[in-house]
Formats: sequence, C-alpha cells, structure tokens
Amino acid sequence: MYRALLGLVLGLVLATHAHANRGVAFIHGTGHQTNALDDYWQRPFVDNVRAGLANSANYVVINCNFEKYWWDSAAAGCLAGQLTTFISSRGITELTMITHSNGGNVPAQISSQTAKATTALESEPVQFAWRLDDAAALQAVATPHLASSKEYWDRRSADELAAGVAIPTTSPGAIVRLSPVGDASAKAIEARQVILRKGDQAFSNGAGMQALADSETLEKGSAPFPAGSTVFRIDPALGAGRFELQAATASGDTVVHVFEPDSPIRLDLKADRVSYQAGSEIRIDAQLIDGELKRSVDEITGLVTSPGGQVREIEFSVDKSGGYRAILPADFAAESGIGGLFEVQAFARAKGAQGQVLRDARTAFSYTVPSARFTGSARTVPVRMRDPVVYLEFDVEVAAASRYQIGGVLYGTDKNGSKIPVAMAQRAERLEPGVHGMTLLFGPDVLDGAKAGAPWEIRDLQLVNQADMGLQEQRVQALVLDSTR
Repeated sequence: MYRALLGLVLGLVLATHAHANRGVAFIHGTGHQTNALDDYWQRPFVDNVRAGLANSANYVVINCNFEKYWWDSAAAGCLAGQLTTFISSRGITELTMITHSNGGNVPAQISSQTAKATTALESEPVQFAWRLDDAAALQAVATPHLASSKEYWDRRSADELAAGVAIPTTSPGAIVRLSPVGDASAKAIEARQVILRKGDQAFSNGAGMQALADSETLEKGSAPFPAGSTVFRIDPALGAGRFELQAATASGDTVVHVFEPDSPIRLDLKADRVSYQAGSEIRIDAQLIDGELKRSVDEITGLVTSPGGQVREIEFSVDKSGGYRAILPADFAAESGIGGLFEVQAFARAKGAQGQVLRDARTAFSYTVPSARFTGSARTVPVRMRDPVVYLEFDVEVAAASRYQIGGVLYGTDKNGSKIPVAMAQRAERLEPGVHGMTLLFGPDVLDGAKAGAPWEIRDLQLVNQADMGLQEQRVQALVLDSTR
C-alpha cells in the first residue's frame, strides 16, 4: 500500500543534484494535532532547525491524527497529502523528516508496504516496437467514459421487503433484479415468491411478470449476476408508475435493481479525465436527460469508492449549463496503493409525469501519487544497426524504486510533408532512485518500407509505474528530430 508515495516521503524526493532544493518536515508523535508548531514542537526548536536550510521557508509542520491506525486516511492519508502539497508547492528535491514517537511509525509502515509491492515485479529489462497503420487515427489523450444510465438500485432489509418496497417506473416493461447480499445469497428470493402490487391490484405466483429467470437459471448462464439473483420483467400491459414489491421469504439484505430499457429518461455521468495525480482537481459532471432535453433534479448525491473499499461522499452543485458538478481534491494517497479503479456513483431523484424518477449511474477513474518524471532531457543514441533506425534516450528522474515503463509513438514525414504515425516502442526496467536514461528503439524491422521518414517526431510519450500501472507523466508532443540519427 502507498507504494507510489515511498520515495516522496522517505529520503530523496527526487534525485539529488549539486544544488538540491532541500526541505524539512516536522512529524509529530501520538495524538491528534491541529497546531503542532506551538502545541508539540515549540517555535524556537523549529526555527533553530530550519535556520540550517539554504531557504529557511522550506519547512512544513505536519498536523494529523496519529491516534488512528497508521493506514487510516486521517493518519497515513493526512501525512501523504500534506507532504505532497509541501513538496509540490516548494519544489523540494531533497526532504529530511524529523519525527518523534509514533510519528516515525507511519512513514516506516508505508516503506515496508512499498517494498513488498515492488520486489514482486519482474527485474529484467524488456523493450520492443511494432509497426502502426499510417492511416490510424491515434488519440493521445484518452476520452473519459460517459456513463448513461436508465437504472437505479437500493439495498433493502428483509423486514422492508416483507412489508413492501416502492418501485417507481417511468415506462412500461421495467426489468427488476433481486440480489441477496452476503450470507443471504444462499437463500435466493424466487420470482414466484414475490408479490407485485399496483394500486389496488395484487399479482402473485408469477402473475404480472414476464421472462422470469430464477437463481438456478441465472447460475447456469454466462451473465455475471451475483449468486442467488432472480430477474423478472414487469408485464408491459401494466403500464408505468408506482409499483410495490413484497417478498416475505427474504432472509437478509437484498439489492433491488430496476432497469428501464424503454424509458426516455437517463442520467449521464462523466469525470473530466481518465486518470488523476495527487494534488490535482477532480471534476464529476452529472445531467438528467429526458429525450434530448435537460431536466432538473430534486436531489443528487454521490460517492467515490477506492479500490480498497473506502468511501467518500461527494456534493453536487448546479453549474452554468444547468447540469450538476462535483469538484473534489485528488488527495487519495492513503487509498491508492491497492491497485484498480476508483468508482464514482451518482444518485438522482426527480419528479416525472408518472411520479417519482430515480436514476443511479456509475463511472470510474484511476489515481496515482507520482514517483517519477521526465527531466526534459533527451538525445539520439549511436547504434550499430543499418538504416533506417531511430534510437532515443529520455532522462527519467525517479523518487521511489520500482519497475517503470516508457512508451512513445514515432511520427514520420510523408511525401506531402504531413506527419503520420509509423511505429510504437516501449521499454520497461527496474529503476532505483536517481536519474536514469530510458531508451526507445525503432529499428529496420519496423521502419523498412514505411511511407514516411525523417524529420521524425515522438508523440504521446508516457511514463508508467508498473507497480500499480499509475501514469506518472505524459507528453503529447515530446520531441522533434531534424535527422534520422
């Protein structure tokens, strides 16, 4: 856990230079501090220590809650966030940490978890390249996924299901799925055990339903339904509006999922980027759409869930376009080391012609705490290989030991003077803290017969930490070459 943060908080933040920009962090011991400068360290002590820095303003006094377990966001997350902000804002290249009591345990635990994660990675360097279709329309910056939802879901207890739960619909033929949660999955609720009501009408033993699929049928199929799930379609002849579902045989919590494929009403949800780095800003946009028209909502709330299951609430507000936007800081350092995507969920409620409108949507993004970067220096490298060949080296500054991957697209100049994609190359190797040259080789095997040649360009240059596949840096147009070598 916290693997990408290690080099940032323990020792050299980025490779030491002759003129390193040094900083110092004061990390208090056990306790919940809000003013550690005066209540824990005392100003004369801090002033005496920072006087030894070339720039005495390069210091930070940490204020966190070390009464919590070290992995709690109020402890490790707080420490990581404050250090990251300090390092970024002051341009720190070498960091010294002064700790006391439990304050030293938090970065030590981060260190041990990081070591476990990175030592399991492949250690041998690997590089390869392949030819690209010159007519391919490449997209350097990935477009965020737009999730459009005509569904909603809710978790209900056995008592609620026995008493009856409301199922508001906006169009005929809604599809309902009942999925027991946890230990209750062994006791599925079969569709024929469900009583469906609309107004003063009651339907039981499968009446009022179509396309019933019980748990046994679903388990034999290839669709990834949760164990014990039951699915049925409300008979379209019953129309839309408010239904009530009653299941006296429920033995535990159940997720009631409603999908309205024929409804004109949907909830759109999108993050403004595919991937975020620590210290950036996350923007989540939501909009309720009826046909082609935007609709207002009575309420919209949201959650962000980390790969490890930690949940944060997010708040939406109306934006200038009439949609809804949530803005939150990318400060998930304490929740980023497990691997996987962060999930965003939005829950909207509005009034419609048939009564209440409910829509839930979900999307995802990736997040990383940078542990390496491009320095901006690059060069061609002599190589004993026949033309055509392009062999390049890019300097990478590493803060935390790990296996890093570099990749880029080589563009050439065609007979009309236009730039077209020719080949893609990648290299991966384990790097220790410091400055290293990482190479990309485009040899005759991918350049022979190409419809373009020099002058060359490298575009979409990416640096990735393979420990969590976190994107460290990306340069859309990275390098322009005047000649072949």
